[in-house]
Amino acid sequence: MQEVHLVLSCTNRKRSSELSFPRLGSVAPAPVAERAEQWAAVISESPHRYLVSSLYGGEYWQIGMKLAADIGSQFDGQVSVISAGLGLIGIDDEVPVYGATFTNGHPDSVAQDGAPPNFRRRWWNELATVEQLGFGGPRRLADIATPGADDGVIVCVGRDYLHAVVEDMLELSKQMMDPGRLVIFAAGKPVVGLEDHWVQVPGALRLVLGGSLASTSVRTARAFVHQATTAPLEVGNARRLVATLGAGGGDLPKFDRRRASDHEVVDWIVDHISAEPNSNKSLALRAFRDLGFACEQQRFGRLFSKAQDAAT
Repeated sequence: MQEVHLVLSCTNRKRSSELSFPRLGSVAPAPVAERAEQWAAVISESPHRYLVSSLYGGEYWQIGMKLAADIGSQFDGQVSVISAGLGLIGIDDEVPVYGATFTNGHPDSVAQDGAPPNFRRRWWNELATVEQLGFGGPRRLADIATPGADDGVIVCVGRDYLHAVVEDMLELSKQMMDPGRLVIFAAGKPVVGLEDHWVQVPGALRLVLGGSLASTSVRTARAFVHQATTAPLEVGNARRLVATLGAGGGDLPKFDRRRASDHEVVDWIVDHISAEPNSNKSLALRAFRDLGFACEQQRFGRLFSKAQDAAT
């Protein structure tokens, strides 16, 4: 049976009751290699471990697990997760709770203000070499596919994470018999170097596929897998599918707004932050209202701060 690998990213939202756990922001700035060693030492002391598949939360992760099940029902393969704190992990690995992200502007971000542009890539490379962070599976994306085999790889990962792993991703494409079978579903313009593999997913597709912006790329990948019996899993076919879906989607509509509960607003903001990590209160409120919901600016600002705490 053909192998198809799925690559997802970690999420800030963790399904754990632990109130205190390692956070990258607590590790003092230092040269990349030294800081990675210090961080790994902190992580290795965590007493509790959780199955990766059940650790992360949010709509993106929930739909990602459904996509993994879809792939598993048709193909052989594995699911790999790009983690800013642990490196490359598998969904069957057992790992500690942690706070680390490739997203800019976050207290636990890998790249703090003033870091050079390639800092995230250097951090990713260091995580693959630190002994304490080995969980038994491949440490680099280049190793997830069998060299020269007709494997497929589906990637549903945000831009900040793709910037961190772009070199590793390109090395993966070189290992594949058909590089066109490396398919990246993402919003916006391609990350430099990944143009040949990029499938740009417009936000308007959520009108066709349902859910929020946080899950649109993953839902699009599910539609791609579902049509695998009639069209090979190849980047050109993925782009044609997106064009076909978009032709019937139209623009994002305006609705008579309804008031949402605090719980609904916070859950939506957490998913929005995962999908749009560079967003702010004003942009998030505009997107929320565009969905047809009503929320006063002051109330939304309070709940936005609450959601940021819940997402870390």
